[in-house]
Amino acid sequence: MPDGMTKTKKPRKPTLYAVNGLLASGVLAWALHLSAGDRGPIDWVVFALVLGAIAWNVVRLGQRLFAAHGGAALWHLLRTLLFWIVGLMNTVWARPEDVGGWRTWVGAALLVLAAIDSVVLLLRERGIVAAAT
Repeated sequence: MPDGMTKTKKPRKPTLYAVNGLLASGVLAWALHLSAGDRGPIDWVVFALVLGAIAWNVVRLGQRLFAAHGGAALWHLLRTLLFWIVGLMNTVWARPEDVGGWRTWVGAALLVLAAIDSVVLLLRERGIVAAAT
């Protein structure tokens, strides 16, 4: 590079916290699957770190949504989290005696709604980031 010229850095793309949160959730599911038998202290450290990453991304996503659209956008985020939690509790984490009943169907419907809501949330965040750049 000739004297007097400096190399300019490319501007960094903004982080999509919804994508990061979904990726961290996938890592958590994979870690839970790998440690299905014996869970030692290393497993619990991994769980804590991944849950911390999920929480960080959800909080940052909430801040971004609140700054752009106000309190109504936070309800969308909380509703999506509620759909995921209740859906998983009634399907994947259901007691053996509850499997096959009406709760399983409600849980499956909530998981479908959660997936659709997550895509809408991702598109909303993407629109916010595109408008800001």
